[in-house]
Amino acid sequence: MVKISEFDNFGVEDMSKEEYASKQDYVIKNCKCASCPTYVKGDNPIGYCFPLVGTSEKIHIEKDCVCETCPIYKEYELTHDFYCTRCSQVCQAYKAEAASGHE
Repeated sequence: MVKISEFDNFGVEDMSKEEYASKQDYVIKNCKCASCPTYVKGDNPIGYCFPLVGTSEKIHIEKDCVCETCPIYKEYELTHDFYCTRCSQVCQAYKAEAASGHE
């Protein structure tokens, strides 16, 4: 069975609640979600790449994704896109691994 830590670029599996909250605040303050063409104004929270944020309830159409230009994407060496509609880095990485038959 694959462990979440193998996909957890943020290291949340080993964080306290306080560390998690601090890291999530950092991601939200530094992400480019709100400037993305796919983003729907007023959607909250942002920082969709971060584990447990979840997908947007307001975004229903994917447009041009800016994830690959985001400082968070680069800092944490993320590998997916459209986190707002497809789920977090951990979620997408786990789905890709499971789909390839390596559960």
